[in-house]
Amino acid sequence: MDFVEPLRDKKDIETVKNILKTKSNRDYLLFLIGINIGLRISDILKLKVIDVKKKDYISIYEQKTGKYRKIPITKSFKKCLNDYIKDKKDEEFLFKSRRSNFAITRVQAYRIICDACEKAG
Repeated sequence: MDFVEPLRDKKDIETVKNILKTKSNRDYLLFLIGINIGLRISDILKLKVIDVKKKDYISIYEQKTGKYRKIPITKSFKKCLNDYIKDKKDEEFLFKSRRSNFAITRVQAYRIICDACEKAG
């Protein structure tokens, strides 16, 4: 993880979204939350279903700064989020590993997004 370059072109963003959507709902939502909410990956990965279920905001203390943030969830993102969590338990991590009951790691999240971006060109 030497250098991260943002996606600025809407066409590129849509391409990455489509690639991730065909791969896994978890990976697709990981990307969506990153571009819609704007939290650091360490804060995204510690979210649990209960943190977003039936809520209009994500309330969180940022790990790096310790600051409290209340981030609104847009209607379009809320629909995707609700579809994703409908069969999940409240205490389950939002981005649970397929191999354990823990959240995926930062490295795994990086690999997921990097792989999709490489496929998108």
